[in-house]
Amino acid sequence: MSALDKAARKIKNDGIVQAFKWGLNSLKIRAEQRKSVKKFDFDPSQTEGSASVGKTRRAVVLATVPYYDIGGGQRSAQIASTLNVSGFSVFYLYAYKSSDVRSHGIELPLAGHRFIDGVTPDALTRFAGEGDLVVAEAPCAKFAPFLKAAKDAGCRIVYESIDNWESSLGRGIYDEKTLEEFLRSADLLTATAKPLVAQLEGKLKEYGIEKEVVYSPNAVNDALFNPAGSFERPADLAAGEKTFVYYGSLWGDWFDWDTVFALAKSRPSYTFHLIGDASGVAERIKSAPKNVYFPGVKRQSELPAYLAHSDGALLPFKVDGISEYVSPLKIFEYIAMNCPVLSGRLPEVEGYPLVTTYADPADAVAKIDSLKPDGKAAALFLAQNNWFSRTDRMTSELYERERAPKISVVVLNYNNSKVIFRCLDTLIAHNSYGYEIVAVDNCSTDGSYEKLLEDYSDKVKIVRNVKNGCSSGRNLGVANSEGEFVVFLDSDEWIRSDFWLDSYLEIAKRENFGCAAWGAGWFNDSGYNYRVADSYPHRYAEPPCLARTDIGCLATCGFLIPREIFDEVGGFDEAYDPTCYEDSDLSLAVRHAGYDIYYSTCLAVGHLPHQTTKEGSEAHAKLIKEKGDYFVAKWKKKDPDLLKYIKY
Repeated sequence: MSALDKAARKIKNDGIVQAFKWGLNSLKIRAEQRKSVKKFDFDPSQTEGSASVGKTRRAVVLATVPYYDIGGGQRSAQIASTLNVSGFSVFYLYAYKSSDVRSHGIELPLAGHRFIDGVTPDALTRFAGEGDLVVAEAPCAKFAPFLKAAKDAGCRIVYESIDNWESSLGRGIYDEKTLEEFLRSADLLTATAKPLVAQLEGKLKEYGIEKEVVYSPNAVNDALFNPAGSFERPADLAAGEKTFVYYGSLWGDWFDWDTVFALAKSRPSYTFHLIGDASGVAERIKSAPKNVYFPGVKRQSELPAYLAHSDGALLPFKVDGISEYVSPLKIFEYIAMNCPVLSGRLPEVEGYPLVTTYADPADAVAKIDSLKPDGKAAALFLAQNNWFSRTDRMTSELYERERAPKISVVVLNYNNSKVIFRCLDTLIAHNSYGYEIVAVDNCSTDGSYEKLLEDYSDKVKIVRNVKNGCSSGRNLGVANSEGEFVVFLDSDEWIRSDFWLDSYLEIAKRENFGCAAWGAGWFNDSGYNYRVADSYPHRYAEPPCLARTDIGCLATCGFLIPREIFDEVGGFDEAYDPTCYEDSDLSLAVRHAGYDIYYSTCLAVGHLPHQTTKEGSEAHAKLIKEKGDYFVAKWKKKDPDLLKYIKY
């Protein structure tokens, strides 16, 4: 949407004086933040980085707005981020500048990020070629020459219908000729709402094109919106008898101010928080009840904390020619956090779990106290509606996959009843590789071993260790497995994609490959673990990095190793039982044997850290010291050069 269109809408909604103030404020923000934005508009050729292995799969996202728009939460940003984790190097081109030009401190998981004006189509073909992926989300005339370049280069083209561009929302965006070209050129057509599916099907019929339209609603970043996480209450989340939250756009004819204000007036002891850019709604703020708060724009990473400390969420949208075509992204995030929702009667949300719809303000007031969480329904919805489920559909439709080698996944359990079953359930649900799953119980006393036997023995090989030991337990798991490759996971991890191992299996084809892992770190000048990769931006794997070998050691929270090499180096040293330094020791053993060790963030797993050990306790600190001393003494004698990977 152009600045002129936005200004016209402001005048209509808020009057000419307020619209003029909004315009001045936007200019002020742009002037203050211009330097901040420049560093985010970069070209792939400028990001060589120091990666030892670059990504070979590439994707171009043709988006309407920058990645950081509305805090990085919109579909184009989520698709780009998910493709990045899936092993694609992503070039993000956007057609319109955001009214909020601040980056909000977001790290862009991209190989390139450019405003499309001034960029020529050959920039796309220098980056992407035969078989690479191009995803577009609007029939914008600016995209037409890039579409032609992608088609001529042999790229795989996906067109996603995400809004009713034929409504006023598409003013300055919708171009009929470009839409026809996308529909004729696309290898895959998707639409985020059922009315949009019907709309595209009508266009296909009009143009005489025979293609299927895949229904692909919005989704949730399940690593971020994780109700099992620990969230501090935001300082600007005002306390009330009950607390409700909304986040997103605050402008537009579809926003139901009447219902929000009616709720606030009817429940003066409750607090209502409208998170988003409020610069254009000053008159609304003046007339708002005192228990309605406007915290401003937040990064997407900040939003789960607001939901975690709220009693409910609002989706106050009127049903009109725009909202009836919308798959509200935020509702997936609300539900994932087990936050019950009060929503207008949008077609797409009817029937969703935890959602109560209202017909008018009076109906909303009558229903607000009936909202109830439902953890089981929320967990199932979360598992079925993450962003990997959407990109998996794209890649599975467009790419043939190689036959996977024989793989065994080994997971330890020691009194981990709160997390182990999610780990196993997702391993089972996402087993496109045909791997065997081996769960080793280290003498649990919390009932988890009995539940494993009762509920999982037909799907998982369950082995009982005679003691609690990470090294002995994993060795036992390998001894009871049959895979050509072994994957070690922690029980506080979960699988997010049907193709979660693809990048690691690609890395494993490299000459002299020894092992690959999702966690890594370095040693200080005395040889002790000094710092982990998580301490660095992009976890020390800035795009377009697929993997790197210039690290000190690897962790077993996602660790792939050929069984032959595991046996060659003697497996885990059981002197490290019960835990600490055993994974660092194994990675050094692999390197000592002459193989390369690879660190890669391109493993589609989620991780809720520190659930399997009592980190920070006196007993854990003692273990770290004891096992660390043993580790340093062992390797100073065996191969002291391996302790010199120091990163400051």
